[in-house]
Amino acid sequence: MKIGICLPTETEAMAGGTASGTDVLRLARLAEDAGFDSVWIVDHFCYSAAAEMEALGATAPPDLVGKIYGAWECLTVCAALARETQRMEIGTLVINTGYRNPALLARISETIDELSAGRFTLGVGAGDFLTEHDAFGYPWERRVGRFEEALQIIRPMLAGENVTFDGEFYETRDALNLPRGPRPDGLPLLIGVLGRGPRMKRLVAQYADQWNCWLASGDSHAGAYIKIRDDMLAACEQHGRDPETLVRNVTPRISPTGLAAKSPDMKPLSGTAEEIAEALHEFKDLGVSHISAWPHPNNEEGIVALARVLEHFRG
Repeated sequence: MKIGICLPTETEAMAGGTASGTDVLRLARLAEDAGFDSVWIVDHFCYSAAAEMEALGATAPPDLVGKIYGAWECLTVCAALARETQRMEIGTLVINTGYRNPALLARISETIDELSAGRFTLGVGAGDFLTEHDAFGYPWERRVGRFEEALQIIRPMLAGENVTFDGEFYETRDALNLPRGPRPDGLPLLIGVLGRGPRMKRLVAQYADQWNCWLASGDSHAGAYIKIRDDMLAACEQHGRDPETLVRNVTPRISPTGLAAKSPDMKPLSGTAEEIAEALHEFKDLGVSHISAWPHPNNEEGIVALARVLEHFRG
């Protein structure tokens, strides 16, 4: 099982501070030197954290009320990481396809895959923050319908097909992803569903190479993953997808220093390095192929401490 980390590109994500671009690149180099397999970048513009937590049924801590958060633009960061790192995989977790033209998103992704010598994973989703859509003027309604149309353009373009599409929300005419990057069959497409309903699970079964299960905002233990996994595997079988062909990526929050989570709804993996490594082995035993951990704290201290977990995990 591969183990990577999410880098702190959001406001105050770096243990209460905001990471500069230089900080993000420095932490990526630290992660690569420590032996992590991948780095992942979230996609946000600006949003009310308290409002979004409450919309998901979580309790917002008092210090979040009234605050507006933002993030460095994820594809720009990924392009910089392509040149700053040599070995690690780079991915988005996940891009809201409603924020970018899908054909252009396929073209940008192919370019990042070229710059990284075949290390990029395009992670996409339907979007989940109402305040962010409103702030930047993107439509909130019918997000999943827009997402499904975007997939009908992105998936074949990544495979090198000539795409003509006439949908309700998007259209293309003989769109080609040229020049091609280093992978003849195209770079991998990951879909994140964040516990959504059957339609999103169907789209994973139909279009995704990889599936991300985001646990970092709630219970990060393997027990919380099992039912979500079982529902996803059932969707694969229902829609004719061999579940064994779907790469499973999970994002737990991990607190290797014992730092408490801000919200009572968050239950990070914590304990000694040996205990956390054992918890990660539980995910491996459940068929997870890739951990994209959110270090807590997400700074140099947290990454160094998590690297000790990595050593115990690999034995």
